[in-house]
Amino acid sequence: MSGKTRKGFLSVALRTRMRKCLFCQSPADSREHVLPQWLHRCVSLETGGKFPVQVGRYVEGQGNLDEKKFASLNFQAKIICKSCNNGWMSAMESEVESILRPLTGKELAGDFEMQLNLLRPHATILARWMAKTAITTSYALPGKMHLSNKLAEETKQGHAPQGIWMDVAKARVSGIAVALTNKFPTFNGKKYVGVQTHNTEACFQFCIQVNHLLLRVAMTPAAQVGYRSPGGLIPFRLFPATAKQLPFNFEYEHVNDFLHSVVLNTWAGCPGEVPTVP
Repeated sequence: MSGKTRKGFLSVALRTRMRKCLFCQSPADSREHVLPQWLHRCVSLETGGKFPVQVGRYVEGQGNLDEKKFASLNFQAKIICKSCNNGWMSAMESEVESILRPLTGKELAGDFEMQLNLLRPHATILARWMAKTAITTSYALPGKMHLSNKLAEETKQGHAPQGIWMDVAKARVSGIAVALTNKFPTFNGKKYVGVQTHNTEACFQFCIQVNHLLLRVAMTPAAQVGYRSPGGLIPFRLFPATAKQLPFNFEYEHVNDFLHSVVLNTWAGCPGEVPTVP
């Protein structure tokens, strides 16, 4: 094969090669908004539709070093197929928008605790939606922190992936932010060993703040989980459901306080579990 022919062949191969859809392995022939457009419409105009993004590099004593001021997530990534984008994903976005819209205003209106309680019948669809958004965000952002294909497969099947949990809370200071990390403050046995990096595919935490609403989906299969926050703050456990009455002190300062309220406890053979509610 001549040099010219070989170049032409490689050019055609590169043009025809297409990434597979995250959720069904069909060709990724559709562009998906990293964060849904209805969320961007909730953002105050002065940010220009941009969300600060924190991707989880933590240095002990220095905190999170990768927080970016108003890094735009108002873009599309070619990571899914048209069938998924225009089918189950579109239907899910419409349903979730109708559920969360009342809680995403810039000004608080009414009893926030009562409004959070109204989310309980929608816990499964919200947990599934947060898992989907965490997965697409992990593949659209720069870097190698990609959530597992197993999570994507379970999400497409119509239920929240096994092993995840979801919290909701109120932010005292209104803001817009997204955080994705696989780093958690960790106790090994009873000894605090600092902020540790855990398996990038199986262990993660994904948080969104939209004005005063805080949402978290997380998965920690090899650790037991606790909440450690000033004043004993405990978020609303939305998924999986708990029969216990949750406390009223669920108001965090902002997304960083919410993000850093989770602490992992590990030891040899630790099975991992969804955090229990006191």
